Amino acid sequence: MIMRADRKDIFKSRFQEHYSRLCRIAYGYVSDQDDAEDIVQELFISVWNKRLDDMPEKEFAAYMTTSVRNSCVSFLRKRKEDMVSIDDHPASASCMPDETPEEGKTLQDILDSALETLPPRCKDVFLLAKLQGLKYREIAEKLEVSEKTVENQMTKAIKLLRAYVAAHGALLVTVAAIILSIIINCE
Repeated sequence: MIMRADRKDIFKSRFQEHYSRLCRIAYGYVSDQDDAEDIVQELFISVWNKRLDDMPEKEFAAYMTTSVRNSCVSFLRKRKEDMVSIDDHPASASCMPDETPEEGKTLQDILDSALETLPPRCKDVFLLAKLQGLKYREIAEKLEVSEKTVENQMTKAIKLLRAYVAAHGALLVTVAAIILSIIINCE
């Protein structure tokens, strides 16, 4: 099969047009520039190999956006499997400083500030799911709402906490790690 030269040109054009946008999306999930770029590059390789680059532009853009999100979720799941919980090493928790040097706030204060950005119902759902470990069905029964409402509130909470971490990222990498570990543990 002879490869048409225009396929290479179209692919190159789409790569140049979408690469940086897709990297920003990936970075929003994985919070590491190198990992984000790897994810996007692997996605483009997959598109080339599967010959999916001949889609109409709108479909291609939507496909790539969805695919990069899915790739990031898979990446985070794999990374979570490779992570060791701090609960597995309780002695290491005592080695952590109780205060952040640049802010003078305890980690608990910063976490509380992040949680305070959530609307009341959203915060209730998030705390019941993450701190008490309740299932969506159990939360729905307890709060007398539908499971879909619980799911929507969790999605909203995660989105707001990610925005908080992005806005205050320079504050403290540790807080980002704590909040992201909570988010990554989502069901």
